[in-house]
Amino acid sequence: MTQRAVLETERYVATLHAGDHTGHDMAHLDRVRRLAMHLAEGEAVDGLALTLAALLHDVEDEKLGRDKGLVARHLDTLLIDPEQRSHILTMIEEASFSKGRSPSSRESAMLQDADRLDAIGAIGIARTFQFAGARGNSLHGEGDPTSAVAHFEEKLLRLANQMHTERARRIARERHAFMVTFLDRFEAEWTGQDI
Repeated sequence: MTQRAVLETERYVATLHAGDHTGHDMAHLDRVRRLAMHLAEGEAVDGLALTLAALLHDVEDEKLGRDKGLVARHLDTLLIDPEQRSHILTMIEEASFSKGRSPSSRESAMLQDADRLDAIGAIGIARTFQFAGARGNSLHGEGDPTSAVAHFEEKLLRLANQMHTERARRIARERHAFMVTFLDRFEAEWTGQDI
């Protein structure tokens, strides 16, 4: 049953996220799952709930414009334990940066950390510019809160200090430092300070 639930969920999200050009594609979901499982190594957590939440966490993301209730309907097809179902829905609700929720469980903290780790570092930089391009936003515009560079100040440069697990904090420090170096170089090239 466990393996079947994972396989069915993989198929579901692969179909739902097919053709995504905002950085919320199946590759992102796989990385978040891998990161969450890394953070969970050796911990007494519900691995199935964490795996399913990692795969499903962007299904109802507001910026992707999908209907509410999709995750619950999918979980109902899996015939999982009602407690697990509730736990997965709570983890997904708490994963959202924009909602500002604190994790209520160890699994929720790991999911939040994993999703935020994929938003920083080299992959995070690429996803930020991918999202901006998909939305028709500028790379860098003074006073433009929708530009890719504005997103770093608004959100991404804050994430390293918001990790809940020690493993995530170690990964985040290196990824944060890379982003700072990249942004310094980007600014130098944008303004011509490097010539």
